[in-house]
Amino acid sequence: MFVSGEIQIVPIGSEASFTRYIAEVKSILNDSGLQHTMHDSGTNFQGDYALVSQVVQRCMESVLENGAPRVLCYVKLGARTDKDYSKEISAAEKVQRYLDTKK
Repeated sequence: MFVSGEIQIVPIGSEASFTRYIAEVKSILNDSGLQHTMHDSGTNFQGDYALVSQVVQRCMESVLENGAPRVLCYVKLGARTDKDYSKEISAAEKVQRYLDTKK
């Protein structure tokens, strides 16, 4: 099943900076083959549900393995059957195209 969603990883009980944890998460996402776009409060992604599940687990494990005593992970997922949105442009791109036509 193809899904689209967002993941937010939050190390708990570690130093104030999350940079080293999130850098490792970014590397995992890059190596995974999932289509993804990182932003300030999480990462949007698209891909096969089974792969997404594995990647989420790897991301959480990496935060714990790198010294955070706890990790919170927020995941939002969506799937649809009315069209093949694996070939669709992103919602953000659709909105930008719409705005560009209004100029």
